[in-house]
Order: sequence, then C-alpha cells, then structure tokens
Amino acid sequence: MAVLIVVSDEEGAGKTAVCAALAHLLGREGVRAAVCKPIAAQGLVADGDPDPRVYADLLGRQAGASPLEAPSGGLTEQTAAEVQAAVESAGRDADVTIVEGTSALSYRDMRSLANAIDAGVLVVGRYSPQLADTFRVWRDALEERTAGCIANFVTRYAGAQAEADLQARAEIPVLGVIPEERRLLSPSVRDVARHLDGRMLNDCEDDALVERFMTLGLSMDPGELYFGLHADKAVIVRGDRPDIQMAALATPTACLICTEGKEPIEYVLNEAELDEVPIIIVEPGTLDTMDALATLSDAPRFDHPQKLTAFAELLEDHADLPALWARLGLSL
Repeated sequence: MAVLIVVSDEEGAGKTAVCAALAHLLGREGVRAAVCKPIAAQGLVADGDPDPRVYADLLGRQAGASPLEAPSGGLTEQTAAEVQAAVESAGRDADVTIVEGTSALSYRDMRSLANAIDAGVLVVGRYSPQLADTFRVWRDALEERTAGCIANFVTRYAGAQAEADLQARAEIPVLGVIPEERRLLSPSVRDVARHLDGRMLNDCEDDALVERFMTLGLSMDPGELYFGLHADKAVIVRGDRPDIQMAALATPTACLICTEGKEPIEYVLNEAELDEVPIIIVEPGTLDTMDALATLSDAPRFDHPQKLTAFAELLEDHADLPALWARLGLSL
C-alpha cells in the first residue's frame, strides 16, 4: 500500500482540497484511496477539527476516529505510533492512503513521521513570491521522502511567471501551479444564512454555492438585464420590493436575501418555490447586510461537492498527475 502525506507550513494552504481531490481522481481510475487526518489542525482540540467529517461527506466514507490533538512539544514516539496505527486502520482496504498533515509539526518532525509510516510527502503552499524559498526548506528537510510540490491560489496575473519562477528556484519537482478559482472561495446558501443569522423561509434540498452578491439600485435598465449578468448569485433586496425580487427570480439565482425582517408577498413566494430558490429573511437593512457579508469569505471551507469537482478539474488541468502517480508506484 502506498502512503502519501500532504503537508504545508501554514493552515489554509489547501491540504484538505488536495487530499480530497486526489482521492476522488484515484477513485475514478478504479484505485481504492483512503484519506485520514490523524493529527488535528494547529489550535484545535482533538474532536474540534471538521476535516474528517468533510472527507466522510465528500468521499462517502466513514470519518473514523477523531484526530489527535497536535503535540505542543513536538512529535513523540507515542504520537508517531498512534499516527501509524491510525494510518494503517484507515488504509486497511485501500491501495493508496492519503494523509493530511498538520502545520503544527516542524519540518524535522514531519520527516520523522514520514519515516514512521513509510510515506512520500507532497508539499502544498499558498503562492507568494517567496514560495520557492519555502519549498527549498521542505526539500532540505524531507530529502528522499519528497514527492513534489504544488503551488496553490496562484493569482491570475502571476500565472506564467509564477510557474517559471518556481521551476527555476524551488529545487524540488513542481507538480502543479493551481490558479485561484471563485467557486472554491464561495459560501453555500446555508453558510450565508448562518453568517447573517438569517431565517430560511423556504429551505431547498440543493444547498447551492453563492459566487456573487448583487443588489439593484436606481436604474433605467430592466432588472432582468442587470441580474442576468451573473448566475449563482445571492440577491440582497428589501423584503417589500416584489418588483426587484421577481426580476431576480427571472434569472439564475442561488437565493434571495430579504432585508428589514419583511417576508415577500405570496406571489413571490410561489415563484421562488417553483424555481427552488431559497429565501433568507434578515432583520438588518440592505446596507448593513452588505457590510456584514464583508467577512463571510475570511475563512472559506472546502466542504461542498461542487468544490470537490472544481478542484479535481483544476488538478487535472494544471498538475502533472502522472508524475505524482509514478512517485506513488501507480501505473495509471
């Protein structure tokens, strides 16, 4: 059984996305892949890390035992043994076990852990001009355990230059340069409702992603023309404006956010139910609601099936997956 640890030196670099997408892609090729997270993210208690449940929901597998709390004094022999047992348990019926690492461990401890479970290590980093230096530090620490690196969240205008810079300076196999993708930062409709402390008036089974927020001020153009510019949007509108609400519902809309605590008229409710568009009722006014949404994307979660599909497509398009599979001893 091949074992791969996915590591980074900071939280939020995309380890969970990479682990889930790799398992998803391997599954499509008929390879049995298991994912586990034996040590919780830095600063989280053992049962407070949501990622094991995310893996279970997205990949359709049991979440397994709660991860261990990150050791404050570094990796111990006992912790290494417990991680080894957790990895063996998770991969009992798998061809490949993918292990999400934690940034709470030092470079040296991560090398020791890779030795303990006989794993290759894939380094993931959030792109910055200094990322090549970070990758070199990982290379020096991991030595022969290095499977390669992936640069994530590469901005649109840095793309080609970023890849050339990493290939020239990282001194580690650069297996992917993954661009930013709006869907991966998008909240779901229920995320929006929770963030705004809103009330779902007509909850729908499909918890769609919200890629944009729109509202309509004074305009000479028809509302349908304006709202038709974007799909997968949430429309923020006063609860007593059926004209704007109906214009939004005439275009692809993820949800309506009705402000000032006012519910839409029955005609709008009926149209929303027919189109399966959720309506969220919030007490603040439109401007205050827009202000409250400013912090919604501060800590996006990789916890939605559409995000799994989107990131898997990004890996297929922008990563050298055959090289990674070869490093794991797989012939795909």
